[in-house]
Formats: sequence, C-alpha cells, structure tokens
Amino acid sequence: MNINDLEKLISAKRLSTYYNLFPTDKEKAIEYYRLNTQISESLYPLLSNLEIALRNSIHNSFTIHYKSADWFSKFKQPELFDQVNVAKRKILTGHNPMTADKVVAELTLGFWTALFNKQYAKDFWKPLMYAFPLLDTPNKRRDKISYKLNHIRKFRNRIFHYEPICNDLAALASNHNNILEILNWINADIVSWTKQIDRFDNLYKQAVALRTAT
Repeated sequence: MNINDLEKLISAKRLSTYYNLFPTDKEKAIEYYRLNTQISESLYPLLSNLEIALRNSIHNSFTIHYKSADWFSKFKQPELFDQVNVAKRKILTGHNPMTADKVVAELTLGFWTALFNKQYAKDFWKPLMYAFPLLDTPNKRRDKISYKLNHIRKFRNRIFHYEPICNDLAALASNHNNILEILNWINADIVSWTKQIDRFDNLYKQAVALRTAT
C-alpha cells in the first residue's frame, strides 16, 4: 500500500513511534507497525485466559471465605460497591438473569486487580492469597502480586487501545512472562494449554531481528 495513503488512513501521529524507531526507512517502520499488530493479536488468548482464570479463582476463594457466592453484595467499600452496581445494571439492561456468575463475568479487570491494593489488605488479603494455590508461601506477598497484576492491566489496556507495545522489547518479553507466571500460580495445566495457542515467541523473534537489522 502507498505510504502516503496509509498515513492518511492511520495518521502520521500514530505511525510516529515507528518512524522514530526506523528514522531512515519508512518501509521498515510500516512493517514493524504490522508486526506490532500481530504481536498484540497473539497476546489476546493469553490475556483472556489470565483474566478469566484470575476472576474465577478469586471468586471461588471469596465464596469459600464468605460462605456465599454473592460475596460482592456485602462490600462496605463504596467505590467497589459502585462497580458491582454498574455490572448489575449492564446485566439487567441485557435482560439477563442476575446470577453471581454473571456479575463475576461482568466485573472489569480493573476491579479484580484493585482488590490487591494496599487499602483493602485488611479486608481481602486472607481470601486473596488462596486464589494462587501454586504460589509458594515466601513469595505470596500482596504488594508483589499487586505490582505484577497492575503492570499486566496497563499492558492489556495498551493492547486494547491499539497502542505500541513493541517499542520496548525487554518490557514486552517481561509482560509475556508475567502473564504465564501468574497463570502458573493458579494452575499449571492451563499454562500448558495456553502455550499450545501461544504464537508470541516466533513473532517476538521477528521483532528482535527487525530491530537488530536497523
């Protein structure tokens, strides 16, 4: 495709990150933009599996701890309760039955990662630590888990908003490893299952090769 036409459709501003990486070769910059899109696509299954496994593992742990699948309705924190109400309104708008599973599925990743924030440690850390049955006790620290989850949440948001994720290859590899690591804290089999559809490594090698060749 003609580069000038592409700039009009995608915008020179959006392509500027890639032009800065390849200041003397616009064709390579465009190729890297396409590769960024492919790598973003390859991470969708991993992020999907992580978000679903994380929320269900927390839900199961909270259900046991609070002896109720409707544990989220007992929140005393108004900001969390508001998020639960938003999720419930979406369910009602769609004319779906109001069940605990529906609410859990509707709550955002931001909600689940926020549960690990320092201000909620007194209320939630005890049931939260059981959401990661394969994480050894010395490493089962709220602050470290929260740090990794929030990094992944921000990384996910960049992907979902079609932003560059390949400008820092070290950070890209670290985020990919962290996703698999957290999945492994929950269940080792889901890591093996996820790796069967994980195309990241091959695409990452292409990105490294393209950057090295500049």
